[in-house]
Amino acid sequence: MTESSSSALRPGTRVVIRFARRAGLLALFIIAALLGTLGGLVFVYADDVAAISALDDYKPSTITRLMANDGQQIGEFATERRVVIGYDDIAPVLRQAIIASEDAEFESHFGISVSRLIVTAIRDIGTGHRMRGASTITQQVARMLFLQDYMRGGVFARSGTQGLERKIKEWLISFQLEKRYTKHEILAFYANHVPLDHGAYGVEAASRMYFDKPAKDLSLEEAASIVAIIPTPSRLSPFRNPEQNLARRNTYVLRRMAEEGYITPAE
Repeated sequence: MTESSSSALRPGTRVVIRFARRAGLLALFIIAALLGTLGGLVFVYADDVAAISALDDYKPSTITRLMANDGQQIGEFATERRVVIGYDDIAPVLRQAIIASEDAEFESHFGISVSRLIVTAIRDIGTGHRMRGASTITQQVARMLFLQDYMRGGVFARSGTQGLERKIKEWLISFQLEKRYTKHEILAFYANHVPLDHGAYGVEAASRMYFDKPAKDLSLEEAASIVAIIPTPSRLSPFRNPEQNLARRNTYVLRRMAEEGYITPAE
């Protein structure tokens, strides 16, 4: 803008421009301060994060089956009802339902989603209380596998010193997971470890329990029903509350799959 055109602006317009410039400088200062603070905190906690190389030999608790001499199963025992499967043993529609519902940017982010963090922060400020929704699939894996010490009463620490420590370590572990493992491997970790209901952990155990079939054979509707359970298994289980499970499957999971282009609106 030239000097002549600037002088031709109305006084009110010049005030707005000056305010915008100052606001921009203030925003840059705040961002720089936050990044500096975060960098310091990361330095402090970097040595305390878990060694994720343990996942190279991933062997979580699984079901122990008691077999008769004729090969028939006569019983099973487990503290966590889980059957570990690989990425290719998860039906494509189930993988798509998980990504669409839990982390639409999964294939493109580096462990955390900056856009989701910003949106969630704005939403939290607007509502006056913290809401879920910013964690990526990678962050959830980090939380489930390495940060159980920060869980109290079935809920992870979200505020205070414990909440801050947990979140920073979660970010650090997420970066390391993304660096060491492929997206397929990370999604498989998630699918094998996510807690569902009735003691089932992972999609394979859930698929066999709810639909009496392996996860690779799930239909679209069945896959969406399992993913609908994830936010609150005790409330959204099709065994406990079939109507609520059906409602979330239809109004959220399938809708998100359509919005992300995995299925058509007709489907």
